[in-house]
Amino acid sequence: MGRIEFGADGIRGIAGEWPLVAPVAVQIGQALGRFVCNRSDHPCAVIGRDTRPSGERLLHNLVAGLVGHGVDVIDLGVMTTPGVAFLTRRIEADLGIIVSASHSSLEYNGIKLVTGNGLRLQREEEIEVELLIEESITNNSGHAVDLGQEIDGQNLIELYVWDHVEYCRAKSLKGLNIVLDCANGAASWVAPEAFKLLGVDVTILNCALEGTSINYHCGSEHTREHPREFAQIVQQHEAQYGFAFDGDGDRLVVVDEHGQLFDGNDLLFALAMHYHSQGLLRGNAVVTTRIANRGLEEALSGLGIRTVHTSKGDKNLEAAMWGSDYMLGGEVGGNIIINDSHHTAADAVYAALVLGEMLVEHDDGLGKLIDDQGLKKRPQKTRSFKLSGSLNLDQKEMLKNQIRAKEKELGENGRILHWESSTEPGVYRVMVEGGRESTVEEVEEVAEATCRLIQRVAESNGEER
Repeated sequence: MGRIEFGADGIRGIAGEWPLVAPVAVQIGQALGRFVCNRSDHPCAVIGRDTRPSGERLLHNLVAGLVGHGVDVIDLGVMTTPGVAFLTRRIEADLGIIVSASHSSLEYNGIKLVTGNGLRLQREEEIEVELLIEESITNNSGHAVDLGQEIDGQNLIELYVWDHVEYCRAKSLKGLNIVLDCANGAASWVAPEAFKLLGVDVTILNCALEGTSINYHCGSEHTREHPREFAQIVQQHEAQYGFAFDGDGDRLVVVDEHGQLFDGNDLLFALAMHYHSQGLLRGNAVVTTRIANRGLEEALSGLGIRTVHTSKGDKNLEAAMWGSDYMLGGEVGGNIIINDSHHTAADAVYAALVLGEMLVEHDDGLGKLIDDQGLKKRPQKTRSFKLSGSLNLDQKEMLKNQIRAKEKELGENGRILHWESSTEPGVYRVMVEGGRESTVEEVEEVAEATCRLIQRVAESNGEER
């Protein structure tokens, strides 16, 4: 079946298909057991999952392999990806494992890893794990002499919530009336609990733990595409804001009572102002990716804040932030990383609590706060579509000139980016951003045309010119 390799964020695929099948998952667990045992005399791993039904069996298969190689495993059950990273670091475990496919639909799943410091594995560590998995599958390695034990970690989930209540500087968020959309995912208990303990008037949506509807017509990704639906619910409940998470709790988007959507660009800008005003924005910079709206960089520059760009993906954000000790980073999708000595991963629940503090302090509203400081985003649209196979070199070269011509339709500084999804096989994405004078309609039209162009070129076998 080929060698199992890490993608942009762990080992991903369709649940029930190779390599996310029971016997292979056990062998992956064995390989991870050897990886941890090579680094510790008393190895301990923390493991959690999102709510997908496929996740429970995958988790138990991984635990069997780990325990069989002498690793003590603390099983959190349903827990957010950033929550696993936080607790791995908090209790000084050797490895954190998350069974999740994040914002992807139900049929997908994955295995993500963080080291004891709460950060994703370096590439050389991933290669070591890949070789250990290959050896485990080839040799069908047996058990260690001393088996590890599986430990119930429910008390650690409660510790995570209480820690985050304690981190809230305001100590109370009374006066806020918020709707939480938990995407039927991993944040379904921790997010409402933290907000309730801080005195927020909370309405909870989409918090079913059986996981069959995870990310389905709900959560952050759905809200980004259909903000009016969530805004109407916020208005019906006479709330001030709606906070929408994704399935594994690392993405956050917000809508207000007036129907305005705040994506990752808006939230990064608001948090940058917040930390900058307190003198906490280390490096006086915000780290983001190449698909961030150019209006964000312009607005940050107006406040005297630098923008540091990196390739897309949390792993690249983490590398840039910890390499230079930056305080704040994130992406347009709403995965916000706050490097505050406690957190290492994009934690949507924590970002939401910090925003809650801001909203208590600034009762004029998030929209006015952002507008007054000069954030003017350019019209931008991202489209996803199925593409059979990958583009070859000839096809990619052919696309360069044709896409360059389409960029000219967008006016000065318009741009088009396109890439294969690293988490959903067969999915291709296109991002179109207009110039200052472009309209939303023009950008949407170019986005649709670019998708059709890429599909046509992919079917052309490199013959179209």
